[in-house]
Amino acid sequence: MGTYAVVTGSSGGFGSVFVRTLLEKGYDVIAGVRDMAKGEFLVQEAKQIGKQEHLHLWQLDVTNPDDIERLTAFLEKSSDSVDVLINNAGYCQGGVVEGLSEEQWQEQFDVNMFGVIRLTKALLPLLRRQRFGRVINISSISGRIGLPGMSAYASTKFALEGFSESLRYEMLPFQVYVSLIEPGSYRTGIWEKALQERAHADEAYDTLTSNLEKEASRAASGSSDPEVAATVLENILKTKKPRLRYPMGTSARMYHYVKPLIPYRLLEWIILRRIFR
Repeated sequence: MGTYAVVTGSSGGFGSVFVRTLLEKGYDVIAGVRDMAKGEFLVQEAKQIGKQEHLHLWQLDVTNPDDIERLTAFLEKSSDSVDVLINNAGYCQGGVVEGLSEEQWQEQFDVNMFGVIRLTKALLPLLRRQRFGRVINISSISGRIGLPGMSAYASTKFALEGFSESLRYEMLPFQVYVSLIEPGSYRTGIWEKALQERAHADEAYDTLTSNLEKEASRAASGSSDPEVAATVLENILKTKKPRLRYPMGTSARMYHYVKPLIPYRLLEWIILRRIFR
């Protein structure tokens, strides 16, 4: 009898790191990707470590209920257990509130939040019945602090934090542990995509937008290696009772531990000074 792990957003960033780590730990990994062609490199990586038979590349768009239904039906028919669910799929929609269309807001929430709800809700009965499991939601430093030009993204991550905390309490009686990984800046491509996806706003925001673009470029160029996510995942998997939050990286840990201790006006001054310096 095998053990399944499900990973969404597997074709890049942290997703591919999670897939490889889980394969190395002996899991049968369902690597969810929207575009199967973009996931082919995962097959090659699995072959390199002799785990190709344990990798299942799966067409999975978290905004598509049919994809989720097919996956759920497959897992329900399987005699194997589902021990790990990693909700990693997501993107950053850049832009100031005034410049974002309602459609852009809806798309951001559909992927980053409702996609998590859809898949998690579908798999919870399996996890609950077996009375063991890990649900790992990939949040962000933006789930702890709302920065200018990232209102849509931050809103989804703040929502994800609340969802995960509530779900954790609901699942603890069934020995299913819900955890959040909260990365700072890592080389996952999210900042480059945020620049490409940013919404255009009134010229009154030109100075802010220009400064935010520079900050995003600095974040992209100075970000850390996403491979560190493997260590965090291993920690969650081996810990008998993993905690709720795992801030990852210097900036994330700083905001996690320092934000509650300093006056809000000081934090506000620091952020404004950085953006408008």
